[in-house]
Parts: sequence; C-alpha cells; structure tokens
Amino acid sequence: MIVKVSINLLKKLCISADEYLYLYLVYKQEHDILNDLPHLNVDVERLQTLQLIKVREGGSHVIKQKFIDSIELPFDQMWSELLSNFPIKVHTTNGVRVLRSKDPMAESNSQAKRKYKRYLNNDLEVHNKVIRGLKNELDIKRKSSSLGYMQLLSTWVNQKTWEKYWDVDITTTNTNEQRITRQL
Repeated sequence: MIVKVSINLLKKLCISADEYLYLYLVYKQEHDILNDLPHLNVDVERLQTLQLIKVREGGSHVIKQKFIDSIELPFDQMWSELLSNFPIKVHTTNGVRVLRSKDPMAESNSQAKRKYKRYLNNDLEVHNKVIRGLKNELDIKRKSSSLGYMQLLSTWVNQKTWEKYWDVDITTTNTNEQRITRQL
C-alpha cells in the first residue's frame, strides 16, 4: 500500500507523519497493516485533544470528521469548484465560443466528469494542483489576450492540460515578449 503524506496537511493538523499514517490506516480500516507497524510513535490522547480521533469504551478508535474532511473532499464539491473556475464561454474574433455547459449535471459534461473523477482518485492534493493549473492558464491567457484559444472542457480534461500550467510561476511570465519564429 502506498500512502501519500502532504507536509502542508501535517502542519495544518499539527500532527507527525506517524500520527497521520495511524489515522489514515484506522480510517481505511487497515488493521492488519497497522498491526505490522508496531513502532509507530502515536500519542492517541493528543489526537483526541486535537479532535481527530475518539477512543470508545473497549479501546476501539473512531476517526472524527475533522480528519476525514482534511483528506477527502466529496468529488461533487471538487467538480463544482473546477466548473466554477472554468469559463463557460470565451469571446473570439468570430464571436462567442461555448466551452462547457452551464449546468454541472448536463450530459455534455458527463464524460469529462467521469474522466476527471478517475484521474483524481479522490485525492484533494491532486485536485488543488489542477485548480492551480487552471488558474495559472487563465491568468496567462488573459494577460496575452488569448483566452479565445481556451480548450473545450472535455478536451482540457482528456489532455490533462492543467499539467502544463500547475508549476508555472505566472509572476515571472513575460507576456510582452514577441513571438519567436523560425524561417524555413
């Protein structure tokens, strides 16, 4: 089993990597794996104080909603956030181009939604990177007046276009440079 640990999440929850792993395994009900890791350094009382876990009578542990919300966001919320940031239409020299349906539940958005869900695998960190990539792309295209060339939502999801933009530092992107072309 591979468990991804976000340093930002550890800081936000004020827990160690061992405590995160413990909470995650209890949440996923992977008790066999937990038994194979007896040397995890976990302060259950502190986790209770942080309201991340509850110890029931008999010693069983229940993960509280605060931890669950920090590692999983319902997919529908992530999809809504993507759509709220993705333009519905753009203006071009020939008029208006529609990029996606306004209704999040529309059939025309369903294929992109399924592919996006498969790509995310309910990982909030990946979703945040996608949103950062989308915002960077929109900023760059707005500054260079090329928003009319934005891809349709389905194409954007199929080609994972956000991966080209999620690590672009838009503060250093110079949009005043002329296009460099070569002569044949």
